[in-house]
Amino acid sequence: MTKSLDHKLAEIRSNPASKAFILADARDADMAWGIPSPGAHHPPREGGAFRSMDEFADEIRAVVAQGKVDIMLASVSMAHRLAHVENLFEDSAVTPAIRANDTTDVWCVRGSRYREKPSRPFASCYLPEVQHGRIDAVGGGVPRVNLGLYSMTFNNERDADHETATAFREFRAEAQRLGFRY
Repeated sequence: MTKSLDHKLAEIRSNPASKAFILADARDADMAWGIPSPGAHHPPREGGAFRSMDEFADEIRAVVAQGKVDIMLASVSMAHRLAHVENLFEDSAVTPAIRANDTTDVWCVRGSRYREKPSRPFASCYLPEVQHGRIDAVGGGVPRVNLGLYSMTFNNERDADHETATAFREFRAEAQRLGFRY
């Protein structure tokens, strides 16, 4: 199925005056916030303040079924579940995407102090696993997930920022080798 993202990108490239815009839904909070990441129940319920990951996945499925967004950004684990296990995006115009890195500035573990120090680059995912559902997958056909958001946090500290830029350089090389879009 043709993805709306690809259609809109082609339109924007061919017509700089295009009024097309790309709408992304960022549902990757579980990369940082843990138990509260799926959000609170509305209205509040007895038996738990926060929704479960299954309820969170149901919301993502509903948004994808609506077909109103172009990109659904999720954590690697949620994207794996929805794209590789359930094939949710197979017959959808929505493009699945993952957060390709989870630098220390998003580590919000209860009681942690990571955010008090300059951010350090880190990525918990392996791109072949993102694309094909397995870490050891090499060229296993058309990727089910082939788009990622790579974020960089600069700290105005030479050594930390050099490490961040170097990590992005390495990511770019791997992405190019694998044909992964970012």
